[in-house]
Order: sequence, then structure tokens, then C-alpha cells
Amino acid sequence: MSQYSAAELLGYTLNVLLKDTDQMSMASALEVREPFFDYKLVEYVLQIPDALKYPHYPKSLLVESMSPLLPNEIVRRPKKGFSLPWKYWLRNELRTWCKGKLDNLCQRTEFNADEIQQLSSHFFQTSNGNTWVQVFQIAVLEDWLERNNVAA
Repeated sequence: MSQYSAAELLGYTLNVLLKDTDQMSMASALEVREPFFDYKLVEYVLQIPDALKYPHYPKSLLVESMSPLLPNEIVRRPKKGFSLPWKYWLRNELRTWCKGKLDNLCQRTEFNADEIQQLSSHFFQTSNGNTWVQVFQIAVLEDWLERNNVAA
């Protein structure tokens, strides 16, 4: 358990979660603190025997240590991850950029314009699904093609 925790901390947590949090908070002129990543606390927790850390439920050691201080509805609420609001951005602030890139990509004979238009229509006209990932990837592809002067 401790080896897994150390690997998770040194890999995904530092390289993705904390980096993304820092970049997004700075972009919004916010200062974000991660109190559970204080190095003294991390060193202490990594020294706790694995037998005490084995989860009976997610983050049980943390939950049990904090439960006297926090209301039960906070302590027992379901785990919720952080995700960037790409779907919202692509439909609002980045809408003109995104639609323009998709339209430009439709002009390229190497791509199926009907499929791109169908994907675009579905994304911009419905609120369900996670098609934003494909829409974003295709828009970024067109942006890269344009920046690198790849002719249509």
C-alpha cells in the first residue's frame, strides 16, 4: 500500500493533478493550497503501517481521523474528482474557434466532412454525451495543420 501511495504521489499526483490545479488556479488569479500534501504530513502517513491503511472504504484513515471535526454528510459523501470544464468552454468561450476549426477541416479532402459535421451538430445541439473529447481533438488537429502550413 505504501509503495503504491508513493508511486501515485510521485507520478500522477505531482505530474498531473497538482500541476493542473496550479495552472488553472493561476489562470484564474487564485492561490490554491493542498493541505494534505504538506511534506511533514506525507512523510508521516507513508510511515504508518499498511495494515492500518488498508481501506475498508475509500480514504478510511483520513475519514476516521477527520470525522469528529466534520459533519457526517461531508465525511460520507461520494468521491468526486476534479475535471476541467472543456465541454462548457467549447460550447461557449471557444465556440467560434472550435466551429471554425471543424469547418476548415471539412474542406480537407482527406477527412470525411459529413462525419465531422454530424459530430459537430450533435455536440453543439445536444447536452448529453462526452463527444467534446472528439470535437476537441479534431479542432486541435486542424489547428496544428494550419500552424504547420499543411495544405488542404
